Amino acid sequence: MKITSKLPNLKTSIFSVMSGLSNQHKAINLSQGFPNFDCDKRLKNLVNHYVQNGHNQYCPMTGVPILAQRLAHKVKRLYQVEYNPKTEINITSGATQAIFSTIHAFVHPGDEVIIVEPAYDCYQPSIKLAGGIVVPYQIKAPDWKIDWEIFGKLITPKTRMIILNTPHNPSGSILTDVDYQALQKLVDGTDVLILSDEVYEHMIYDGQKHCSILRYFYRNGASGVRLER
Repeated sequence: MKITSKLPNLKTSIFSVMSGLSNQHKAINLSQGFPNFDCDKRLKNLVNHYVQNGHNQYCPMTGVPILAQRLAHKVKRLYQVEYNPKTEINITSGATQAIFSTIHAFVHPGDEVIIVEPAYDCYQPSIKLAGGIVVPYQIKAPDWKIDWEIFGKLITPKTRMIILNTPHNPSGSILTDVDYQALQKLVDGTDVLILSDEVYEHMIYDGQKHCSILRYFYRNGASGVRLER
């Protein structure tokens, strides 16, 4: 039987390539978002405790209710925005599944999706599998900032979604209040969705602070999806 790939031009993940090179040359691996230290013993004990007490079966499709409640509390504490844990928060098996599911829920054949490159390498395959068209915007050294005037020219009547990543991987740049104000002006009055990948929200350095999209778009009734770990 002949098996034909839906993504024939997809190459080996850059994470697999870089991790392989790291192991080969015994180098420090900075290519993936995993720590070089063990998991906290308290977390291991908690996982063991709940598994031993029967919390190892199928959960509701939207996730364990108490976890959704805790996330809603966290969002309110950090960003002063209230989410309904029953109707506005979904728990997924990692950020990659959340990205894939979100794209496939909203992107249809012919829709354009703007991504900021360099980008997490699951964005493009997910968009293409949904029949969408990838529209890349390249950020460059030394500041790795978005020029919103140029970015705005990429938005067309076919634009369905914009995927943002802050703090950005791999550059470490962050979106600021000024960035979000510029973005608001570009998408105001449109049906463009914003998918905000904020999995590194707590890895902020040099006295900077993380500005979540929640502060700027949720209160204004704009459509968006935020990812966190």
